[in-house]
Amino acid sequence: MIGGTARAVLEAISDALVQSNSDASAKVQSGLTALTGREWVRLDEAARPWTVESPLAPMTDWRFRRFGRIDMLTAVAGSMHRDGRIRQQAVRALGLIPGPVTAAALALRTNDWVPQVQSDAWRSLAARSGAPDTAVIVSVLLVLTARQRGQAKIARYLSDLAGGSPETVLSLAAIGDQPTQLWALNVLHTRGVLDDEALAARALDDPSPVIALWCARRLLITGQGLPAHVGARLLSSTRAGVRAFAVQHTDAGHLTRETLSGLLLDRSAAVRSLARWRWVSQWGDAAVVYRDALLAPSTSSRGRAAALQALDELAATDALDYASRSTTHPSPRVRCVAAGIIGRRGTGDDISRLLSGLLSDDSGKVAAAAVRYLRRSGAVPAEGLLFGLDHADTARSRRHALALRQSQGNWERVHADLTAINGTDTDLADRARTDLLAWLQHGAATTYGQPTPDQTGQFIALLPGCGLSEPQRQAIAFVAGIRTRPASHP
Repeated sequence: MIGGTARAVLEAISDALVQSNSDASAKVQSGLTALTGREWVRLDEAARPWTVESPLAPMTDWRFRRFGRIDMLTAVAGSMHRDGRIRQQAVRALGLIPGPVTAAALALRTNDWVPQVQSDAWRSLAARSGAPDTAVIVSVLLVLTARQRGQAKIARYLSDLAGGSPETVLSLAAIGDQPTQLWALNVLHTRGVLDDEALAARALDDPSPVIALWCARRLLITGQGLPAHVGARLLSSTRAGVRAFAVQHTDAGHLTRETLSGLLLDRSAAVRSLARWRWVSQWGDAAVVYRDALLAPSTSSRGRAAALQALDELAATDALDYASRSTTHPSPRVRCVAAGIIGRRGTGDDISRLLSGLLSDDSGKVAAAAVRYLRRSGAVPAEGLLFGLDHADTARSRRHALALRQSQGNWERVHADLTAINGTDTDLADRARTDLLAWLQHGAATTYGQPTPDQTGQFIALLPGCGLSEPQRQAIAFVAGIRTRPASHP
């Protein structure tokens, strides 16, 4: 939706009508064209209480009384008005304006609680036969089928459409939103219009994973699995769900050792898992394939990352060893996977020793993974390493150094936050201030012990410039056992 919410769309409509700006109206109309059926229904639901308080209500009233010919945006707005007479007038105006936006607005009114409005909406919809209009009408009506009101008429409309021209339904299967395409595909499959080639083509490359898997499932022959000529093709689908389905249902005679070994290194964990199941039933332990892939220089970075993940999934005893040797691999993907295995399987010493070197990694994902697992383990990097991150002249390295210091204990956290707040990096200071306030609200009450004398002295020096209110500074001082009142910020 425009702005992400139904209310934002309504406000955009209101602004465009109040300003009478053609550019603003065109922009709003373009946004309305992109709405799905479910979003249209949400928009209609949000309009009822909104029109009472919005300037759209008097503006729409005035426009409907002033003009004989109503523009599209005014008609759409009027169709969602709280006044049934205005909605009926808007429905009649919408019937004269072509296009999918007005078709969607008319489809909404087929569920109207005023019988006259509902009747006029159905009369106008009967004249809409083009594919773009029909696609959005079906999208809205599929959502409204769950409503008690108008259910029988909606079911009759969909039934008549399903039994009509297959060309119209074929067009809906190509241009509609996901629910509309699934409805159309189901109609076509029931009528025997879709052959195996058409289903396989969509299962291979359809942009929607849901539709791709739906098509793959229609190819399954009960009790026999996938046809031989189809199973092998689906194993190369761009959709992981389809590849996993194909691995599960392709006949063993067509799952060669070479094909399965490639699927064992698939980027999808689901595909790898099902491929291992088929491999074990035919050739035994799959871990040897992963070890061979990690030792072979010709293995791609993606395959190497998948092999590491698979050894981790198998809980192999040597997974940590292979991960340790992969922390210097040229591929960020491999290093990131290795960092995760080390963080989950390594001891405190392993984590500190192996992940500290990744804190300054060129890849932000790798460095972030190292920080995450170092914090989770409680391992303390050498102060010299943190000092190097502080002075690396990159905002990312300073954030990572602060995050690691914040995980070393309550008073180390407070000291790190106060130091950052008083520093020159404004973004880091904002992050530290937010963390310090979170500690004050949630962690201070359960903080035991006292800061060291050095920390106490630094707190006294840093508190006045931290930008917190006087009560907040006093609360921190109280928890820290500082009996002297911190100086007020000038």
